[in-house]
Amino acid sequence: MTMSLVSYLKNPSEAVKELKEKTKVKTMQNSLVMVFVAAVIFAVNSYIGIGLIEDMGLEITGPELVVSVLDMGAVNLAAGTFFLIFLGGLFFGYIMKVVLSILGGEGDYWDGLATLAYPVFSVGLGILLAMVFSYVPTIGPALAFIFVAVFFAVGYSLMFRLAKEMFDVGMIEAFIGVTVVLAVGLVAIYGGLLTTPEGIMAVIP
Repeated sequence: MTMSLVSYLKNPSEAVKELKEKTKVKTMQNSLVMVFVAAVIFAVNSYIGIGLIEDMGLEITGPELVVSVLDMGAVNLAAGTFFLIFLGGLFFGYIMKVVLSILGGEGDYWDGLATLAYPVFSVGLGILLAMVFSYVPTIGPALAFIFVAVFFAVGYSLMFRLAKEMFDVGMIEAFIGVTVVLAVGLVAIYGGLLTTPEGIMAVIP
């Protein structure tokens, strides 16, 4: 793959430098491939997650929205998750570019997509490993905790670093930009929930 996943997993900091030095065409290829891979991983996560719930014999009786989503079936849920992450990643790559450009950055859309795609990949991979290793007897929960903690930490910090490097801004501007994008994402999710009766029941006591 363009930006080696092995190199990324071994040393994310060096991988950022490698990505920064690539041509715009390579950055475009890397960004598209990575957001696609992240979407696939999250789709697999949702499929495995349904299996874990069924194996544990859990009965979901929470908000109607959650119940209706889980009742979609593993395949439909995985497909929906793939398109949600892939299309959402493409859209929020644009939001990242707009926000950081307003803050004085000089990157383009593909830099914004790269800034988002690699951290999302890291988070998805951490969740995947956590679910897979949760099947290990006795130490499974501890391993799951370690994977989630490490990969979430890498993904979150990497987003700041990529914002700084890809858009040539200071760490303060990178921090503000990433914070704004994450806040916009939360607001968008909350607003989307309120457009359905099930969503209203889920978020309003």
